Amino acid sequence: MVDDMLVVTTDAQAYKMILTETQGRVAIITLNRPKALNALCSELFHEINDALARFDNDSSIGAVVLTGSERAFAAGADIKEMKDT
Repeated sequence: MVDDMLVVTTDAQAYKMILTETQGRVAIITLNRPKALNALCSELFHEINDALARFDNDSSIGAVVLTGSERAFAAGADIKEMKDT
């Protein structure tokens, strides 16, 4: 039955530090800085905020899941970036 099939789409929006996709009415944002254990930096926050705003404006999205790639969800703040600012 077609109604039982789950359609997964990868978002065409190009980001450097996150991946986005939708599965039905669920949007998935994946933090994608595995070498830094997905440490949070300014650019990452900007991309997350942009993706959340786009999903918020999409009436077909009912929920958003935030996850991390590979070994960690997020290691916390990017200390290297904090040192440089």
